[in-house]
Amino acid sequence: MAQSSGLADKRAVVQNIIDAWKRKDVEAVLAQLTDDVEYHYLVGERPLIGKEWVRKFLNQFAKDISDTNHWRITRSAESGNALLLEGVDDYLATDGKHICYPYMGAFEFHNGLVSHWRDYADASLINRVKQGEELPAWLQSLVA
Repeated sequence: MAQSSGLADKRAVVQNIIDAWKRKDVEAVLAQLTDDVEYHYLVGERPLIGKEWVRKFLNQFAKDISDTNHWRITRSAESGNALLLEGVDDYLATDGKHICYPYMGAFEFHNGLVSHWRDYADASLINRVKQGEELPAWLQSLVA
């Protein structure tokens, strides 16, 4: 019997995170993380350290998202204990605004759980989209 690849295992963990987040199940997201996880919601901002800090952030963030969440991964690559992702954050905010933008994510693993999680996205673009600005035409193909 062939063993599953590390990539398949890593992608399954991240898919569990995505599926849990779509349900706004913060505890199920946290179950995929190490206790001392380091999470950079946006690289360049101070990271969240540990599950409790991530829990507080995710609970607050969940309040801004309606039940419509289409977070998806478009590409992935593995390097050692890391899984690199290209994807689209796509959701309807509770104020009715459609929030959609491309991002890159990096997940590092320890004992099958995410120990480091970094999201790379353009914070100014996210803020403009949240203010109601249309996603620029040159980014449309990245989120299609």
